[in-house]
Amino acid sequence: MKLDYDSLPTLMLVAAGLFVMFASPPIVNYEGVESAGRNMPFDGEENPNYGKAYVLESNDYVEKALALTEAYSNLDKEKFSSLAHERMLPFADQMDDQESYSWKPWAMVPLRMVGDDGAFVVSWSYDESVQKNGSKAASHYIDILRFNDEDEGKLSGMWSTLRRDAENSEYGLPEGGKFIGRDPENEWSGRPFVFSNRGEVEKLESMLALMNDMDADGASEYFTDPFTFNGSEITHENLRELIAGRKSQNWDAWSMIPIKIKDTDPQSGLIVWSTARVETNEGNVWEADVSETYFFDLDGKISSVTQYAKPVSSTEDSE
Repeated sequence: MKLDYDSLPTLMLVAAGLFVMFASPPIVNYEGVESAGRNMPFDGEENPNYGKAYVLESNDYVEKALALTEAYSNLDKEKFSSLAHERMLPFADQMDDQESYSWKPWAMVPLRMVGDDGAFVVSWSYDESVQKNGSKAASHYIDILRFNDEDEGKLSGMWSTLRRDAENSEYGLPEGGKFIGRDPENEWSGRPFVFSNRGEVEKLESMLALMNDMDADGASEYFTDPFTFNGSEITHENLRELIAGRKSQNWDAWSMIPIKIKDTDPQSGLIVWSTARVETNEGNVWEADVSETYFFDLDGKISSVTQYAKPVSSTEDSE
């Protein structure tokens, strides 16, 4: 774990604490300790493992885990597969996408839950990878490697959590970009963006399907009343009139990115690229490549839309 110190006084306090700790090392008494920890009721108290404790396992399991990390670091798929249950073969298949991989464990602890039919190793590591497509990533990992007794001690499961090393990663980061704003003095200026997950993509897909079916009443349910379009106020009635004037509409989104500014309220934006073809009742046709941003309010409804279009062919000047 890396510690960041914001001030000299804080650093001095930490240094003093370390001096005391090393000058008078604590005495830990393990006498009488046969097991420790507790299995919590994640699945409810009816969980048969509820309350069970853990004991240290043999270092043989650490050696098994180290053999796996070595094989993966060498991209030795055959060796790794020989040490793992067949259910882990999809994990081994990920090697096919790697140009190089370095799995560097720096701590491992073998454990077994009392009465369990297998053991597991908790592993802390620093991993670096270069994919065959050239993308690079580095991560701090905590892995739980499971070894079932019935599988002859082979790796039978793996659960991981990670924290990307932003300085050495080109993808997979939890945040990125920068919001500045038209007024750089605003309170959010300089903050990065994060992905939003409030169903924006699914809502837009449903709304566009209704619009393409010329169902203005259904589509309007996804919008506030009124909402703004390129700065102009649009009501649900305006939307119904717009659809009533069209013979057909085919609006196909081919890319959607839901984002929000980090550490702000749940309001979000959905950046959408699409191709559109609209035919009016008079037979006029408008086709364009379209870039839009849909803004979702606190209730998850579209409150605003900005649109930029590059006409492909058109018999009229407006959408």
